[in-house]
Amino acid sequence: MKKFVLLFVLMSAFFVHSQVETLTGHSFFRDQMQQPGFQQKGPIICDVGFEKDTTRESFGKKLKSHFMENYLFEVHEENINLYISPVVNFQLGKNLVGEEEPYLFQNSRGFYVNGTLLKNFSFCSAFVENQARFSVYETDYIARHGEFYSTLQQNGVVPGGGRTKPFKDGGYDYAYAIGSFLYKPIESLEIRAGNAQKFIGSGYRSLLLSDHSYQSPNLEIKFAFNEKWSYGMRKTRLFNLIRKPEYSTVEGYYQPKAHGLHFLEYKFNNKLSIGLYEQSIWSMGDTTTQNPNALFYLPLPMLGMTQSTNYNLYGLNASEVLGKKVRLYQQFILSGFELNKMGLQLGVRVYDLMPNSMLQLEYNKVGEELYLSINPRMSFTHYNLPLAHPKGQGFHEFILRLNYSWKRIYGESKSIIFWLKNFNERDLLPVPVSSTTFNDYLIHQQLELGYRINPKINFCLFVRGVYRKFNVEENQMLLHFGLSTNLFSSYNDY
Repeated sequence: MKKFVLLFVLMSAFFVHSQVETLTGHSFFRDQMQQPGFQQKGPIICDVGFEKDTTRESFGKKLKSHFMENYLFEVHEENINLYISPVVNFQLGKNLVGEEEPYLFQNSRGFYVNGTLLKNFSFCSAFVENQARFSVYETDYIARHGEFYSTLQQNGVVPGGGRTKPFKDGGYDYAYAIGSFLYKPIESLEIRAGNAQKFIGSGYRSLLLSDHSYQSPNLEIKFAFNEKWSYGMRKTRLFNLIRKPEYSTVEGYYQPKAHGLHFLEYKFNNKLSIGLYEQSIWSMGDTTTQNPNALFYLPLPMLGMTQSTNYNLYGLNASEVLGKKVRLYQQFILSGFELNKMGLQLGVRVYDLMPNSMLQLEYNKVGEELYLSINPRMSFTHYNLPLAHPKGQGFHEFILRLNYSWKRIYGESKSIIFWLKNFNERDLLPVPVSSTTFNDYLIHQQLELGYRINPKINFCLFVRGVYRKFNVEENQMLLHFGLSTNLFSSYNDY
């Protein structure tokens, strides 16, 4: 029986007014959440806590409503709300330039469930199974981040999708499952647990923590002292995809490591907020699994500095709203006081220059040693993938995004330029592997047009074109047609 799969964490906490808490989701949802005044517009993705619908409609109208406006299946009873929807991603694509290559495809099937119990507990889960054949540059990226048997690398890793197995000619078979719950015993305390990724920031990218990597078991607790101050911690179990040499099972377990995150946030008002973040990677042994040092479990920051084997990162995240249409945002992160161990993000979102439009400009700079530990097995990675920016480190990045919608028809342009500086795509792997270092430019241009069949779950019929230029060897022009439930981000612009 094949592994199951996928997605997410968007999760909700509900009390008297059915307030919805949403986490990592597709950029379509994040763009709306970052719009000034979003909180007054009602919940996105999860509409829970509604009273039972007693209106009578014809079967045809109900079918149309569930297919184009709501979840496919909903249950609303006293103290219980349940929502179920299928998850699909059917795509067919082709590289239009260069040598003759096989057709590209994506075949994903699964389902998504969320719901609430009583007024302070909510949950979310998704399961998806995939078969796919990716473009040349994506296939190279997947293969270069595969698991290690000694020094041999195999079974590549799909960003957000996990470890793969070969499928047909040059394709991959992979599956994943994501689940999370949120419990709010009192209004000032939130407890989250599951294996969902976390995205920190207001940008298209995050230099602090992103949803690019694979799911991982985690527990997060956040306490609000008042309307302005809040403090929280997140404890996570990560893995390097290195098989342990000693094992009694069919396959050796992967090498674990622990991730601790502590954050202090201050909200000046509804338009200005700032957060301080401290993160540490803690050792759990190389050949045999050990518990991390007992200090790891304490809800206090800076304890990672007490262990010489730890890798520590410190960051700042800020957001400011100007008027009713503009949001500015910044991130700063460092692991040392040299420029090559620092990172910077500057960005702006401008909404409704035209009705239902968004313009986003973003600049990211990541030093070539920011996420790299002296011990490569303690670097800022999980499942051999970067935990923050999908490109890793050693680059400047310029992003220009523009999207517009008219009724359910939409279009989006995304332009990305990387200036790679002492960049090595494999320098964050837990096992040293010889690879080329680049000082070059990379251009990624993407255009997408489509019809949003159901905005609630971002179910879309689309056509997408990608032009990618990197040195003489990599020049691709891709064309895809598809039908997809776009609930969560799937990055291919690294």
